[in-house]
Amino acid sequence: MRRFLVDPRNIAGSLATLSGSEAHHIAAVLRLRPESSVELIDGQGAVYQGHLESVSNTLVTVRLSSRRQEVEDTSPPLVLLQPLLKGKKMDVVVQKATELGVHILQPLVTRYSEGRGNPERQAERWERIMIEACKQCRRTQPMRIAPLTDFNGAPLPDTGPRLLFWEGESTVSLRPEHLSAPGPVSLLLGPEGGLHEQEAEEAKALGFQPVSLGRRILRAETATLAAVAIVQYLNGGLQAADCPAPGRKS
Repeated sequence: MRRFLVDPRNIAGSLATLSGSEAHHIAAVLRLRPESSVELIDGQGAVYQGHLESVSNTLVTVRLSSRRQEVEDTSPPLVLLQPLLKGKKMDVVVQKATELGVHILQPLVTRYSEGRGNPERQAERWERIMIEACKQCRRTQPMRIAPLTDFNGAPLPDTGPRLLFWEGESTVSLRPEHLSAPGPVSLLLGPEGGLHEQEAEEAKALGFQPVSLGRRILRAETATLAAVAIVQYLNGGLQAADCPAPGRKS
């Protein structure tokens, strides 16, 4: 069943309305017709089922038949601090971070980061990619993409582990005890050119623990996705519902 994102303010009783890009996608791209069954997510964990009642390129109405509340997972929130990457590599990170369950993506400008463009257009593009990834992976609560900033301007959670996946660290591998502190997990990685040593020192001064991803030289986007996947696995974010997290103790 096709899934679409609805603004919760556009739900009134058993009727929901979709406009903008979602309406265009339904009417002009998918060419769905009235009576087609659909699912709607409101970005707050609610999933609605219903059928299309009216369809146009600018406005779609949905008659709702059921509602359920879904919990994404019980793993700690994951905050990804990602320097800009060139070309479509940043698009890949946005898409895959959404699929892997990152809660907040914080794009960064660092000394060696590339891929700088029009911030507003980039934000709009990333938002579209994130929403499509949410629908594809059946995620009910969208990843939040924070405004572009530099490292010093990035808001960090007050508590929780802070990990710096850095090519300058060759002796410390990520271990479950690195994730033992309660609270959100903050991950910082570098762009294609890596982090400048001064940036790494600033991160360490803020409590980021440098860890290594091994001896192989990974592309920037590969390193990010590997780091996210490893942390999510250790925290239970990739586990079946009835399996305990292998890393953290409850």
